[in-house]
Amino acid sequence: MILLLPLAGTLLASGAAAVVDPAVPLPHGWIGTTSQWIQGFGIAFVVLNVVLLALTWRRLRAGAGAPGVWGWLLVAVGLVPIMVAFMTFAHGLESITTVAACGSCHVMTPFVRDLRDVKSDTLAATHFKNRFIRDSQCYTCHSDYGLGGTLKAKLDGLGHVWRYTTGLYDLPIKINQPYPNFRCLGCHGESQRFLNSASMKAILPELMSGQTPCLTCHGPAHPAQKKEARR
Repeated sequence: MILLLPLAGTLLASGAAAVVDPAVPLPHGWIGTTSQWIQGFGIAFVVLNVVLLALTWRRLRAGAGAPGVWGWLLVAVGLVPIMVAFMTFAHGLESITTVAACGSCHVMTPFVRDLRDVKSDTLAATHFKNRFIRDSQCYTCHSDYGLGGTLKAKLDGLGHVWRYTTGLYDLPIKINQPYPNFRCLGCHGESQRFLNSASMKAILPELMSGQTPCLTCHGPAHPAQKKEARR
């Protein structure tokens, strides 16, 4: 295992160099993100499993049935696959929160294109180009807070994948329920710029209660879509 750690480190370093904008300086001692380390350890466990299986098979073919061989086999077919599955699951959960993952379905292409358009003045594009949200912009705005919000977002995501795969959706894409104010207020609600704004003070109770939607004044969040046929 110790011999495999340098391999993981090399893979992580190359991955970090590939995803980070070279114009942005990295902090001293940069060793990659948590997601990259999870990916690296997952690859290291796969390599370890292949080595264990090869050694076990070689010993068994040679007629060596020592207890140690069966211990290696137990680790190779039991413990290591569990660790690989855990790493894969953890990396997958983190990866599906990215903008790239949201844009992987062609029905989301107009939203992602607008999000990245520096000339767009939609609410989503304004947040993205000014980095009001550092990363996972789609997920951050479209998931509720806390553990319940995370679980609900993951389950909803599975539902989206199912409907996209089976074609059980209608165009244009619409949000399935009114956008709640607390998703905006989770970031803006304690901002001094927000709290000290004269216009906000006048309607603050209505915003907090949800009586007046934030998007009434700050929309549209995304560009209007045209009715089109599904591919």
